[in-house]
Amino acid sequence: MSSELEFRDSEQEVIKLLEECAEMRRMLKSISGQLVRIESRVKHAFPAATQKVKARELARSNAAAHPLSAEDALAEFDKLVALVTSGASHDAERIVDSHSSAELLAMARELGVSFSNGRPSVKDLRAAVFGKVRESVLLSRHNTRAPMPSRG
Repeated sequence: MSSELEFRDSEQEVIKLLEECAEMRRMLKSISGQLVRIESRVKHAFPAATQKVKARELARSNAAAHPLSAEDALAEFDKLVALVTSGASHDAERIVDSHSSAELLAMARELGVSFSNGRPSVKDLRAAVFGKVRESVLLSRHNTRAPMPSRG
């Protein structure tokens, strides 16, 4: 073993780790400065492309702020139910997987799904929405009871 890797006591180990942290901080600061310089050069060299990127980012942030209206969420749910009913459950799963977490959360809220914690994971949201789709398909398949005769 080299003498750099050996520590005589915990105080020396802490000092060495703090030195490594300081070095990493300096490296990150240098990298950050380089990124700022590159970004400004790109903005000056390609102003049209920069405007397109800004517009795209603005559209994404607006979409994330207002993911789905209640009507859109229910329409998307009905579309998923129709796909699963027709036997295209893999396509429905792909569509659910393609939605953002904000869209899935909006759908889950409209479908009446509740979560034990305040911030469910994307995996939990996907499972909840697709679970509601399956539930709806099962309920629609077994809703073939004959109407009750009227009492006279």
